[in-house]
Amino acid sequence: MTIDWIAEAQRLAHGRRFDEFSSPASGQDSSPTPLSEAQVCEAEAGLGVVFPVEYREYLLRQSAGGAMNRLRRFAAGWGWQGDSSTNYDLLTIAFPHPDSNRAYEDELDARESLEENFPDHDAYQQASKQWDAVCSVGD
Repeated sequence: MTIDWIAEAQRLAHGRRFDEFSSPASGQDSSPTPLSEAQVCEAEAGLGVVFPVEYREYLLRQSAGGAMNRLRRFAAGWGWQGDSSTNYDLLTIAFPHPDSNRAYEDELDARESLEENFPDHDAYQQASKQWDAVCSVGD
């Protein structure tokens, strides 16, 4: 999904009200000023990512935040204000395309334990337990 950050800024400029999940802290400007190129580069380097072009343009030309969490520098480095759930270490890992797992899933499906492929129920149960162990890796 691509976000049109410029449209988001225009929507905010036309009086979109903040909701309980995105309202700024009291006394905080609801539309922080845009970041400089140096700040955006520093944030990207600090987070170990390259922002999508549309998000960079939004940060540089519109605002460092607003209805979405504000990108800013904290004592510990760059991050999004109010974000307490993101594992920032995972930002540097490439997000796989949904189709990239298709061959792996097809191969796993071919190995699935089907009862009709076993001489007796005990052999099937043992194979099913092994299959469940393979499928639960990473859960």
